[in-house]
Amino acid sequence: MPHKKILTLCILFFVLAVIFLFRENTRELDPNLGKNWWTLSLTFPAEEESLAFTVDNHSTNEAFTYEIMVGKNTIAKESFEATKKQKTTITPPLLRKQSERVKIIVTTGDEKKEIYR
Repeated sequence: MPHKKILTLCILFFVLAVIFLFRENTRELDPNLGKNWWTLSLTFPAEEESLAFTVDNHSTNEAFTYEIMVGKNTIAKESFEATKKQKTTITPPLLRKQSERVKIIVTTGDEKKEIYR
C-alpha cells in the first residue's frame, strides 16, 4: 500500500513539474515579455548594391536614426519610427558602386548598432 502512495506522489510531482516548466519556457520564448532589445540586419544581403535594412524592434524606443557612411564621409542621415513588436524595413536611395566599404549606423536612445555592405 505505501508503494502505491509513493508512486502516485512521484507521478503527481512529475506532472506538476512538467506543467510548470512548459509554462516557464513559453514565457521565456516571448520576445516582448519583460525584454528590451532590437536587431539590425540587411534586408537583401545577396544584392550587393542594395542598402535596404530591417529593424526588428522589441524595445521601448520607437524613434531611430540611421546614418550611411562611405569611408569617413556621411552620405545620408535620416530619422524614422520603428513600432514596438514590428519589423520596419528602410530602403535608402541606391548608391553608385562604391570602392570603399559602406557602413550603416542605426541609433536609438544611447544604443548604436552598425552593419557593413
